[in-house]
Amino acid sequence: MYNRTKGILYIIGCAVTGILMAGSVDALASYPKGYYNSLNGKCGAELVTALKNLAKGHKVISYGDATWRAFKSTDVKTVNGIEYWWDMYSNNLVKVSSGHGGLNIEHSVANSWWEGVHNDAYKDIVHLNPSDATANNRKSNYPLGEVATMKWENGVTFVGSPVSGQGGGSDYVYEPADEYKGDFARVFMYMFTAYRDMAWGTRFTWMYDTSDPLMLKPWARDLVLRWSASDAVSQKERDRNDGIYKEQNNRNPFIDLPDLADHIWGSKNTVPYKIEGAPDIPEDPGNPENEKVYSWLNSTSSSIDSGWEFENTDLPEALSYVWQWKSHNNKNYYLCGSAYKDDTPYAAEAIAWSPVIDMENVEKATFTFDHAARFQKTLRDLCKVVVLNMDVNAGADGYISTCEIPSWPQADTWTFSNSGTIEIPAASIANSHIRVGFLYKSGVAGADTWEINNAKLVLKTRPSGIKEIGDGSDTDDSCLVEVWGNNIIAPEGAVIFDLNGRRVNGENLGRGVYIVTKPTFRKAVKVMVK
Repeated sequence: MYNRTKGILYIIGCAVTGILMAGSVDALASYPKGYYNSLNGKCGAELVTALKNLAKGHKVISYGDATWRAFKSTDVKTVNGIEYWWDMYSNNLVKVSSGHGGLNIEHSVANSWWEGVHNDAYKDIVHLNPSDATANNRKSNYPLGEVATMKWENGVTFVGSPVSGQGGGSDYVYEPADEYKGDFARVFMYMFTAYRDMAWGTRFTWMYDTSDPLMLKPWARDLVLRWSASDAVSQKERDRNDGIYKEQNNRNPFIDLPDLADHIWGSKNTVPYKIEGAPDIPEDPGNPENEKVYSWLNSTSSSIDSGWEFENTDLPEALSYVWQWKSHNNKNYYLCGSAYKDDTPYAAEAIAWSPVIDMENVEKATFTFDHAARFQKTLRDLCKVVVLNMDVNAGADGYISTCEIPSWPQADTWTFSNSGTIEIPAASIANSHIRVGFLYKSGVAGADTWEINNAKLVLKTRPSGIKEIGDGSDTDDSCLVEVWGNNIIAPEGAVIFDLNGRRVNGENLGRGVYIVTKPTFRKAVKVMVK
Protein backbone atom coordinates (compact mmCIF):
# COMPACT_ATOMS: atom_id res chain seq x y z
CA MET A 1 0.00 0.00 0.00
CA TYR A 2 1.32 3.41 -0.96
CA ASN A 3 1.39 6.66 1.00
CA ARG A 4 -1.53 8.59 -0.41
CA THR A 5 -0.81 12.07 0.98
CA LYS A 6 -1.21 14.44 -1.93
CA GLY A 7 1.17 17.33 -2.42
CA ILE A 8 -0.94 20.51 -2.25
CA LEU A 9 1.25 23.20 -0.71
CA TYR A 10 -1.11 26.16 -0.71
CA ILE A 11 -3.52 27.02 2.09
CA ILE A 12 -7.16 26.66 1.15
CA GLY A 13 -10.33 27.98 2.70
CA CYS A 14 -13.79 26.59 2.10
CA ALA A 15 -16.19 29.04 0.50
CA VAL A 16 -19.15 27.63 2.41
CA THR A 17 -19.38 30.32 5.09
CA GLY A 18 -22.06 32.23 6.89
CA ILE A 19 -24.62 29.40 6.95
CA LEU A 20 -26.56 29.87 10.19
CA MET A 21 -27.67 26.61 11.79
CA ALA A 22 -30.21 26.75 14.61
CA GLY A 23 -29.45 25.08 17.89
CA SER A 24 -25.80 24.17 17.37
CA VAL A 25 -24.63 21.56 19.86
CA ASP A 26 -20.91 22.25 20.08
CA ALA A 27 -18.07 23.89 18.22
CA LEU A 28 -17.54 20.90 15.96
CA ALA A 29 -21.13 20.15 14.99
CA SER A 30 -23.81 22.51 13.73
CA TYR A 31 -26.79 20.22 13.36
CA PRO A 32 -30.12 21.51 14.68
CA LYS A 33 -31.04 20.66 18.24
CA GLY A 34 -33.03 17.41 18.36
CA TYR A 35 -32.21 16.49 14.74
CA TYR A 36 -30.78 13.10 15.73
CA ASN A 37 -33.03 12.27 18.69
CA SER A 38 -34.67 9.42 16.75
CA LEU A 39 -31.35 7.54 16.88
CA ASN A 40 -31.27 7.58 20.66
CA GLY A 41 -31.07 4.18 22.33
CA LYS A 42 -30.61 2.20 19.11
CA CYS A 43 -27.78 0.05 17.79
CA GLY A 44 -27.05 -2.44 15.00
CA ALA A 45 -29.85 -3.09 12.51
CA GLU A 46 -32.32 -0.98 14.48
CA LEU A 47 -29.97 1.99 14.17
CA VAL A 48 -29.67 1.39 10.40
CA THR A 49 -33.46 1.58 10.13
CA ALA A 50 -33.55 4.80 12.15
CA LEU A 51 -30.89 6.36 9.90
CA LYS A 52 -32.79 5.29 6.79
CA ASN A 53 -35.96 6.92 8.11
CA LEU A 54 -34.06 10.08 9.04
CA ALA A 55 -32.75 10.51 5.49
CA LYS A 56 -36.09 9.71 3.91
CA GLY A 57 -38.06 12.61 2.49
CA HIS A 58 -35.16 14.99 1.91
CA LYS A 59 -35.41 17.53 -0.89
CA VAL A 60 -34.39 15.80 -4.13
CA ILE A 61 -32.28 17.97 -6.43
CA SER A 62 -32.59 17.42 -10.18
CA TYR A 63 -29.41 15.91 -11.62
CA GLY A 64 -27.43 18.25 -13.91
CA ASP A 65 -27.48 22.03 -13.81
CA ALA A 66 -29.25 22.02 -10.44
CA THR A 67 -26.47 19.79 -9.08
CA TRP A 68 -23.82 22.31 -10.11
CA ARG A 69 -25.82 25.08 -8.46
CA ALA A 70 -25.90 23.01 -5.27
CA PHE A 71 -22.15 22.38 -5.53
CA LYS A 72 -21.64 26.11 -4.99
CA SER A 73 -22.78 25.50 -1.41
CA THR A 74 -20.89 22.25 -0.94
CA ASP A 75 -17.81 21.92 -3.15
CA VAL A 76 -16.02 25.24 -3.59
CA LYS A 77 -12.60 26.15 -2.19
CA THR A 78 -10.81 29.49 -2.21
CA VAL A 79 -7.17 29.70 -3.26
CA ASN A 80 -5.52 33.13 -3.15
CA GLY A 81 -8.90 34.81 -3.22
CA ILE A 82 -10.18 32.84 -6.25
CA GLU A 83 -13.00 30.28 -6.03
CA TYR A 84 -12.37 26.84 -7.54
CA TRP A 85 -14.43 23.68 -7.65
CA TRP A 86 -13.26 21.29 -4.92
CA ASP A 87 -12.21 18.19 -6.83
CA MET A 88 -11.39 15.28 -4.50
CA TYR A 89 -10.23 13.15 -7.43
CA SER A 90 -7.41 15.33 -8.84
CA ASN A 91 -5.16 18.32 -8.19
CA ASN A 92 -6.64 20.27 -11.10
CA LEU A 93 -7.97 23.75 -10.41
CA VAL A 94 -11.06 24.81 -12.37
CA LYS A 95 -12.44 28.27 -11.63
CA VAL A 96 -16.09 28.41 -10.65
CA SER A 97 -16.43 31.56 -12.74
CA SER A 98 -15.36 29.67 -15.87
CA GLY A 99 -18.13 27.08 -15.63
CA HIS A 100 -17.29 23.43 -15.13
CA GLY A 101 -15.55 22.38 -18.33
CA GLY A 102 -13.51 19.21 -18.02
CA LEU A 103 -15.33 18.19 -14.84
CA ASN A 104 -17.96 15.51 -14.34
CA ILE A 105 -20.57 14.99 -11.63
CA GLU A 106 -19.13 11.88 -10.03
CA HIS A 107 -20.99 9.28 -7.96
CA SER A 108 -18.58 8.09 -5.27
CA VAL A 109 -20.84 5.04 -4.86
CA ALA A 110 -21.17 3.96 -8.49
CA ASN A 111 -24.75 4.19 -9.78
CA SER A 112 -24.19 0.98 -11.79
CA TRP A 113 -24.36 -0.79 -8.41
CA TRP A 114 -28.14 -0.23 -8.57
CA GLU A 115 -28.33 -0.74 -12.34
CA GLY A 116 -28.08 2.98 -13.15
CA VAL A 117 -31.67 3.76 -12.17
CA HIS A 118 -32.12 7.54 -11.90
CA ASN A 119 -33.68 7.40 -8.43
CA ASP A 120 -33.14 9.56 -5.34
CA ALA A 121 -29.78 7.90 -4.68
CA TYR A 122 -28.64 8.88 -8.17
CA LYS A 123 -29.31 12.55 -7.37
CA ASP A 124 -28.22 12.68 -3.70
CA ILE A 125 -25.46 15.28 -3.39
CA VAL A 126 -24.10 13.60 -0.25
CA HIS A 127 -22.18 11.28 -2.59
CA LEU A 128 -21.90 13.53 -5.64
CA ASN A 129 -18.77 15.62 -6.25
CA PRO A 130 -17.11 17.63 -9.03
CA SER A 131 -14.51 15.32 -10.57
CA ASP A 132 -11.81 15.50 -13.22
CA ALA A 133 -13.20 13.61 -16.20
CA THR A 134 -10.10 11.45 -16.66
CA ALA A 135 -10.01 10.45 -12.99
CA ASN A 136 -13.71 9.68 -13.14
CA ASN A 137 -13.16 7.41 -16.12
CA ARG A 138 -10.16 5.63 -14.58
CA LYS A 139 -11.95 5.14 -11.27
CA SER A 140 -14.78 3.44 -13.19
CA ASN A 141 -17.23 1.62 -10.88
CA TYR A 142 -14.53 -0.03 -8.78
CA PRO A 143 -14.98 -0.42 -5.02
CA LEU A 144 -12.95 1.42 -2.41
CA GLY A 145 -9.77 -0.35 -1.40
CA GLU A 146 -6.05 -0.18 -0.86
CA VAL A 147 -3.89 -0.64 -3.93
CA ALA A 148 -1.19 -3.31 -4.01
CA THR A 149 -0.12 -2.98 -7.67
CA MET A 150 -0.67 0.38 -9.37
CA LYS A 151 -2.53 0.58 -12.67
CA TRP A 152 -3.09 4.38 -12.84
CA GLU A 153 -2.70 7.37 -10.53
CA ASN A 154 -2.68 11.16 -10.62
CA GLY A 155 -1.45 11.92 -7.12
CA VAL A 156 -4.95 12.01 -5.64
CA THR A 157 -6.80 9.02 -7.10
CA PHE A 158 -5.02 5.64 -7.23
CA VAL A 159 -6.34 2.67 -9.21
CA GLY A 160 -4.91 -0.84 -9.15
CA SER A 161 -5.21 -4.38 -7.91
CA PRO A 162 -6.23 -4.64 -4.23
CA VAL A 163 -4.17 -5.85 -1.30
CA SER A 164 -4.93 -9.35 -0.11
CA GLY A 165 -8.37 -9.71 1.51
CA GLN A 166 -9.87 -6.63 -0.12
CA GLY A 167 -11.85 -5.88 -3.28
CA GLY A 168 -14.61 -8.44 -2.76
CA GLY A 169 -13.63 -10.20 -6.00
CA SER A 170 -13.07 -7.08 -8.11
CA ASP A 171 -9.85 -7.05 -10.12
CA TYR A 172 -9.32 -3.39 -9.28
CA VAL A 173 -10.07 -0.89 -6.51
CA TYR A 174 -9.72 2.86 -6.23
CA GLU A 175 -7.92 4.44 -3.31
CA PRO A 176 -8.28 8.14 -2.48
CA ALA A 177 -5.58 10.37 -1.01
CA ASP A 178 -5.04 9.90 2.73
CA GLU A 179 -6.76 13.18 3.63
CA TYR A 180 -9.92 12.07 1.79
CA LYS A 181 -10.10 8.47 3.02
CA GLY A 182 -12.35 9.34 5.96
CA ASP A 183 -14.51 11.58 3.75
CA PHE A 184 -15.27 8.74 1.36
CA ALA A 185 -15.67 6.17 4.14
CA ARG A 186 -18.34 8.30 5.83
CA VAL A 187 -20.12 8.87 2.51
CA PHE A 188 -20.26 5.10 1.87
CA MET A 189 -21.65 4.59 5.38
CA TYR A 190 -24.39 7.10 4.60
CA MET A 191 -25.31 5.50 1.29
CA PHE A 192 -25.53 1.98 2.72
CA THR A 193 -27.83 3.13 5.54
CA ALA A 194 -29.94 5.84 3.86
CA TYR A 195 -30.63 3.55 0.88
CA ARG A 196 -30.61 0.21 2.67
CA ASP A 197 -33.97 -0.76 1.13
CA MET A 198 -33.20 0.42 -2.39
CA ALA A 199 -33.24 -2.19 -5.18
CA TRP A 200 -29.47 -2.77 -5.29
CA GLY A 201 -28.08 -4.67 -8.26
CA THR A 202 -26.56 -8.14 -8.29
CA ARG A 203 -23.62 -7.64 -10.67
CA PHE A 204 -21.22 -5.51 -8.64
CA THR A 205 -21.75 -6.66 -5.07
CA TRP A 206 -18.10 -6.29 -4.11
CA MET A 207 -18.76 -4.23 -0.97
CA TYR A 208 -22.31 -5.11 0.03
CA ASP A 209 -24.61 -8.01 0.81
CA THR A 210 -28.33 -7.18 0.70
CA SER A 211 -29.18 -10.27 2.77
CA ASP A 212 -27.29 -8.71 5.68
CA PRO A 213 -29.29 -5.99 7.50
CA LEU A 214 -26.02 -4.11 8.01
CA MET A 215 -25.26 -4.27 4.25
CA LEU A 216 -21.46 -4.04 4.30
CA LYS A 217 -19.37 -7.17 3.71
CA PRO A 218 -16.82 -7.84 6.48
CA TRP A 219 -13.78 -6.64 4.50
CA ALA A 220 -15.60 -3.43 3.45
CA ARG A 221 -16.85 -2.84 6.99
CA ASP A 222 -13.33 -3.12 8.38
CA LEU A 223 -11.97 -0.79 5.69
CA VAL A 224 -14.43 2.08 6.16
CA LEU A 225 -14.22 1.86 9.96
CA ARG A 226 -10.44 2.03 9.81
CA TRP A 227 -10.38 4.88 7.29
CA SER A 228 -12.96 6.84 9.26
CA ALA A 229 -10.91 6.43 12.45
CA SER A 230 -7.55 7.32 10.86
CA ASP A 231 -8.84 10.37 8.95
CA ALA A 232 -10.91 12.37 11.42
CA VAL A 233 -13.75 14.66 10.34
CA SER A 234 -12.29 17.85 8.89
CA GLN A 235 -13.67 21.37 8.77
CA LYS A 236 -14.09 20.84 5.02
CA GLU A 237 -16.53 17.98 5.74
CA ARG A 238 -18.43 19.96 8.35
CA ASP A 239 -18.83 22.89 5.99
CA ARG A 240 -19.92 20.56 3.20
CA ASN A 241 -22.47 18.93 5.49
CA ASP A 242 -23.90 22.35 6.33
CA GLY A 243 -24.12 23.08 2.60
CA ILE A 244 -25.95 19.81 2.02
CA TYR A 245 -28.42 20.72 4.75
CA LYS A 246 -28.96 24.11 3.12
CA GLU A 247 -29.58 22.60 -0.33
CA GLN A 248 -31.12 19.23 0.44
CA ASN A 249 -32.46 19.63 4.00
CA ASN A 250 -30.72 16.54 5.37
CA ARG A 251 -27.27 15.68 6.67
CA ASN A 252 -24.67 12.92 6.71
CA PRO A 253 -24.90 11.73 10.34
CA PHE A 254 -21.49 10.04 10.20
CA ILE A 255 -19.90 13.48 9.90
CA ASP A 256 -21.88 15.03 12.77
CA LEU A 257 -21.61 11.88 14.91
CA PRO A 258 -18.48 10.00 13.76
CA ASP A 259 -18.70 7.49 16.64
CA LEU A 260 -22.09 6.37 15.33
CA ALA A 261 -20.49 3.86 12.96
CA ASP A 262 -19.07 1.80 15.81
CA HIS A 263 -22.62 1.19 17.10
CA ILE A 264 -23.57 -0.34 13.72
CA TRP A 265 -20.52 -2.17 12.39
CA GLY A 266 -17.96 -1.93 15.18
CA SER A 267 -17.30 -3.24 18.66
CA LYS A 268 -20.31 -1.41 20.12
CA ASN A 269 -22.91 -2.78 17.71
CA THR A 270 -24.95 -4.13 20.65
CA VAL A 271 -24.57 -0.97 22.74
CA PRO A 272 -27.43 1.56 22.39
CA TYR A 273 -26.23 4.92 21.06
CA LYS A 274 -26.71 7.94 23.32
CA ILE A 275 -27.41 11.29 21.68
CA GLU A 276 -26.14 14.23 23.70
CA GLY A 277 -29.13 16.30 24.79
CA ALA A 278 -31.68 13.64 23.87
CA PRO A 279 -34.18 12.45 26.49
CA ASP A 280 -32.76 9.77 28.76
CA ILE A 281 -33.54 6.15 27.98
CA PRO A 282 -35.47 4.63 30.89
CA GLU A 283 -33.19 2.32 32.82
CA ASP A 284 -35.95 -0.07 33.82
CA PRO A 285 -39.13 -0.14 31.77
CA GLY A 286 -41.39 -1.57 34.47
CA ASN A 287 -44.16 -1.67 31.84
CA PRO A 288 -42.65 -2.75 28.51
CA GLU A 289 -43.80 -0.69 25.55
CA ASN A 290 -47.34 -1.83 24.81
CA GLU A 291 -47.45 -0.93 21.15
CA LYS A 292 -47.47 -2.85 17.88
CA VAL A 293 -46.70 -1.09 14.60
CA TYR A 294 -47.51 -2.38 11.11
CA SER A 295 -45.77 -0.53 8.26
CA TRP A 296 -46.93 -1.17 4.70
CA LEU A 297 -46.68 0.24 1.17
CA ASN A 298 -43.13 1.55 1.55
CA SER A 299 -42.36 4.12 -1.12
CA THR A 300 -38.95 2.51 -1.78
CA SER A 301 -40.25 -1.04 -2.25
CA SER A 302 -40.59 -2.36 -5.80
CA SER A 303 -43.34 -4.81 -4.79
CA ILE A 304 -46.45 -4.56 -2.63
CA ASP A 305 -46.39 -6.20 0.79
CA SER A 306 -47.49 -9.79 1.15
CA GLY A 307 -51.10 -10.16 2.28
CA TRP A 308 -52.53 -7.17 0.45
CA GLU A 309 -55.49 -8.04 -1.77
CA PHE A 310 -57.67 -6.17 -4.26
CA GLU A 311 -61.44 -6.64 -4.24
CA ASN A 312 -63.31 -5.37 -7.32
CA THR A 313 -66.97 -4.87 -6.43
CA ASP A 314 -67.85 -2.92 -9.58
CA LEU A 315 -65.44 -3.28 -12.48
CA PRO A 316 -66.63 -2.08 -15.92
CA GLU A 317 -65.78 -4.20 -18.96
CA ALA A 318 -63.44 -1.51 -20.28
CA LEU A 319 -61.12 -1.94 -17.28
CA SER A 320 -59.06 -4.94 -16.22
CA TYR A 321 -58.17 -3.49 -12.80
CA VAL A 322 -58.62 -0.47 -10.53
CA TRP A 323 -55.79 -0.94 -8.03
CA GLN A 324 -52.16 -1.64 -8.91
CA TRP A 325 -48.64 -1.13 -7.47
CA LYS A 326 -46.79 1.47 -9.56
CA SER A 327 -43.83 3.85 -9.47
CA HIS A 328 -42.67 7.21 -10.78
CA ASN A 329 -39.64 6.37 -12.94
CA ASN A 330 -38.77 3.35 -10.79
CA LYS A 331 -38.00 5.48 -7.76
CA ASN A 332 -41.13 6.40 -5.79
CA TYR A 333 -43.51 3.45 -5.45
CA TYR A 334 -47.17 3.74 -4.54
CA LEU A 335 -50.55 2.03 -4.55
CA CYS A 336 -52.55 3.52 -7.41
CA GLY A 337 -56.33 3.49 -7.74
CA SER A 338 -57.86 4.76 -10.98
CA ALA A 339 -60.85 4.14 -13.27
CA TYR A 340 -59.70 6.57 -15.96
CA LYS A 341 -58.68 5.07 -19.29
CA ASP A 342 -58.26 6.47 -22.80
CA ASP A 343 -59.47 9.92 -21.72
CA THR A 344 -62.67 8.39 -20.32
CA PRO A 345 -63.83 8.22 -16.68
CA TYR A 346 -65.66 5.02 -15.72
CA ALA A 347 -67.94 4.21 -12.80
CA ALA A 348 -66.10 1.68 -10.63
CA GLU A 349 -65.68 0.49 -7.06
CA ALA A 350 -62.78 -1.47 -5.59
CA ILE A 351 -61.04 -1.91 -2.24
CA ALA A 352 -57.35 -2.52 -1.53
CA TRP A 353 -57.29 -4.61 1.66
CA SER A 354 -54.41 -4.89 4.13
CA PRO A 355 -53.40 -8.23 5.65
CA VAL A 356 -55.59 -9.54 8.49
CA ILE A 357 -54.73 -8.00 11.87
CA ASP A 358 -55.20 -9.78 15.20
CA MET A 359 -56.91 -7.36 17.61
CA GLU A 360 -56.50 -9.43 20.76
CA ASN A 361 -55.75 -7.25 23.78
CA VAL A 362 -55.87 -4.01 21.68
CA GLU A 363 -57.38 -0.95 23.37
CA LYS A 364 -56.66 1.72 20.74
CA ALA A 365 -55.70 1.73 17.04
CA THR A 366 -54.64 4.56 14.70
CA PHE A 367 -53.90 4.60 10.99
CA THR A 368 -51.92 7.04 8.83
CA PHE A 369 -50.61 7.11 5.26
CA ASP A 370 -49.23 9.44 2.60
CA HIS A 371 -51.24 10.20 -0.55
CA ALA A 372 -51.36 12.34 -3.67
CA ALA A 373 -54.07 13.19 -6.23
CA ARG A 374 -53.68 15.87 -8.84
CA PHE A 375 -57.21 15.79 -10.28
CA GLN A 376 -59.87 15.92 -7.59
CA LYS A 377 -63.38 15.97 -9.02
CA THR A 378 -64.89 13.14 -6.99
CA LEU A 379 -62.03 11.93 -4.80
CA ARG A 380 -62.98 13.58 -1.50
CA ASP A 381 -66.64 12.63 -1.77
CA LEU A 382 -66.27 9.01 -2.86
CA CYS A 383 -62.93 7.63 -1.69
CA LYS A 384 -62.58 6.50 1.92
CA VAL A 385 -60.61 4.46 4.42
CA VAL A 386 -62.62 1.40 5.43
CA VAL A 387 -62.31 -1.32 8.06
CA LEU A 388 -63.47 -4.89 7.60
CA ASN A 389 -64.70 -6.16 10.99
CA MET A 390 -64.19 -9.91 11.23
CA ASP A 391 -65.80 -11.04 14.48
CA VAL A 392 -65.32 -14.78 14.33
CA ASN A 393 -68.19 -15.26 16.76
CA ALA A 394 -70.61 -13.58 14.34
CA GLY A 395 -69.75 -15.88 11.45
CA ALA A 396 -70.08 -14.87 7.78
CA ASP A 397 -67.60 -12.36 6.36
CA GLY A 398 -68.09 -9.51 8.82
CA TYR A 399 -69.12 -5.95 8.05
CA ILE A 400 -67.42 -2.77 6.79
CA SER A 401 -67.01 0.51 8.72
CA THR A 402 -66.08 3.78 7.04
CA CYS A 403 -63.50 6.24 8.41
CA GLU A 404 -63.15 9.87 7.41
CA ILE A 405 -59.75 11.08 6.18
CA PRO A 406 -58.64 14.20 8.13
CA SER A 407 -56.28 15.66 5.53
CA TRP A 408 -56.36 15.46 1.73
CA PRO A 409 -53.43 16.18 -0.59
CA GLN A 410 -53.14 19.43 -2.49
CA ALA A 411 -54.86 19.43 -5.87
CA ASP A 412 -53.08 20.25 -9.16
CA THR A 413 -49.89 18.48 -8.06
CA TRP A 414 -48.60 14.96 -7.51
CA THR A 415 -46.97 15.95 -4.21
CA PHE A 416 -47.55 13.42 -1.43
CA SER A 417 -48.82 14.61 1.96
CA ASN A 418 -49.87 12.86 5.14
CA SER A 419 -53.47 11.83 5.76
CA GLY A 420 -53.44 12.85 9.39
CA THR A 421 -54.26 10.38 12.17
CA ILE A 422 -57.35 8.22 11.66
CA GLU A 423 -58.73 6.53 14.77
CA ILE A 424 -60.06 3.05 14.14
CA PRO A 425 -63.65 2.88 15.53
CA ALA A 426 -64.10 1.33 18.95
CA ALA A 427 -66.57 -1.17 17.50
CA SER A 428 -63.83 -2.43 15.18
CA ILE A 429 -61.35 -2.75 18.02
CA ALA A 430 -63.83 -4.97 19.84
CA ASN A 431 -63.63 -7.52 17.04
CA SER A 432 -61.17 -10.39 17.04
CA HIS A 433 -59.62 -9.49 13.66
CA ILE A 434 -59.80 -6.63 11.17
CA ARG A 435 -58.49 -5.56 7.79
CA VAL A 436 -57.87 -1.91 6.91
CA GLY A 437 -58.60 -0.88 3.35
CA PHE A 438 -58.75 1.93 0.81
CA LEU A 439 -62.13 2.26 -0.91
CA TYR A 440 -61.89 3.67 -4.43
CA LYS A 441 -65.11 4.85 -6.06
CA SER A 442 -65.67 6.81 -9.25
CA GLY A 443 -68.39 7.77 -11.72
CA VAL A 444 -68.77 8.91 -15.30
CA ALA A 445 -68.51 12.50 -14.05
CA GLY A 446 -65.07 11.89 -12.59
CA ALA A 447 -62.56 9.08 -12.03
CA ASP A 448 -59.68 10.59 -10.09
CA THR A 449 -56.32 8.86 -9.68
CA TRP A 450 -55.46 8.22 -6.02
CA GLU A 451 -51.83 7.43 -5.11
CA ILE A 452 -51.00 6.01 -1.66
CA ASN A 453 -47.87 4.85 0.17
CA ASN A 454 -46.14 4.68 3.58
CA ALA A 455 -49.15 3.36 5.49
CA LYS A 456 -48.82 2.69 9.21
CA LEU A 457 -51.22 1.02 11.65
CA VAL A 458 -50.37 1.49 15.35
CA LEU A 459 -52.03 -0.75 17.93
CA LYS A 460 -51.88 0.16 21.61
CA THR A 461 -52.28 -3.00 23.64
CA ARG A 462 -53.40 -3.37 27.22
CA PRO A 463 -50.61 -3.52 29.83
CA SER A 464 -49.06 -6.94 30.12
CA GLY A 465 -49.08 -6.90 33.88
CA ILE A 466 -45.34 -6.56 34.23
CA LYS A 467 -44.62 -4.27 37.16
CA GLU A 468 -42.10 -3.60 39.85
CA ILE A 469 -42.81 -5.78 42.82
CA GLY A 470 -41.21 -5.43 46.23
CA ASP A 471 -42.29 -6.26 49.73
CA GLY A 472 -39.27 -4.87 51.54
CA SER A 473 -38.20 -8.32 52.74
CA ASP A 474 -34.73 -9.80 52.55
CA THR A 475 -35.81 -12.63 50.21
CA ASP A 476 -34.96 -10.75 47.01
CA ASP A 477 -33.24 -13.32 44.78
CA SER A 478 -33.07 -11.17 41.63
CA CYS A 479 -29.28 -11.50 41.78
CA LEU A 480 -29.71 -15.06 40.49
CA VAL A 481 -30.86 -13.86 37.06
CA GLU A 482 -28.14 -14.57 34.51
CA VAL A 483 -27.70 -14.74 30.73
CA TRP A 484 -25.95 -17.78 29.25
CA GLY A 485 -25.59 -17.50 25.51
CA ASN A 486 -29.11 -16.94 24.22
CA ASN A 487 -30.77 -18.34 27.35
CA ILE A 488 -31.92 -16.54 30.51
CA ILE A 489 -31.38 -18.39 33.79
CA ALA A 490 -33.81 -17.23 36.49
CA PRO A 491 -34.82 -18.53 39.96
CA GLU A 492 -37.87 -20.74 40.32
CA GLY A 493 -41.12 -18.78 40.15
CA ALA A 494 -39.72 -16.00 37.95
CA VAL A 495 -41.54 -14.93 34.78
CA ILE A 496 -39.80 -13.61 31.63
CA PHE A 497 -41.33 -11.16 29.14
CA ASP A 498 -40.06 -9.59 25.91
CA LEU A 499 -40.53 -5.84 25.30
CA ASN A 500 -43.86 -6.45 23.57
CA GLY A 501 -45.23 -7.90 26.82
CA ARG A 502 -45.21 -11.49 25.55
CA ARG A 503 -44.26 -14.18 28.02
CA VAL A 504 -41.30 -16.31 26.90
CA ASN A 505 -39.71 -19.43 28.36
CA GLY A 506 -36.15 -18.07 28.45
CA GLU A 507 -34.62 -20.56 26.02
CA ASN A 508 -33.13 -19.96 22.56
CA LEU A 509 -34.06 -16.28 22.61
CA GLY A 510 -33.38 -13.76 19.89
CA ARG A 511 -31.09 -10.79 20.51
CA GLY A 512 -32.84 -8.06 22.51
CA VAL A 513 -33.92 -6.80 25.92
CA TYR A 514 -36.05 -8.92 28.27
CA ILE A 515 -37.75 -8.30 31.63
CA VAL A 516 -37.65 -10.84 34.47
CA THR A 517 -40.08 -10.52 37.40
CA LYS A 518 -40.91 -12.48 40.55
CA PRO A 519 -42.89 -11.55 43.68
CA THR A 520 -39.71 -11.68 45.76
CA PHE A 521 -37.83 -9.23 43.48
CA ARG A 522 -37.66 -5.67 44.77
CA LYS A 523 -37.81 -4.50 41.15
CA ALA A 524 -38.06 -6.05 37.73
CA VAL A 525 -34.72 -7.12 36.23
CA LYS A 526 -33.81 -5.98 32.73
CA VAL A 527 -31.33 -8.17 30.84
CA MET A 528 -29.94 -8.15 27.30
CA VAL A 529 -29.42 -11.24 25.16
CA LYS A 530 -26.63 -10.58 22.66
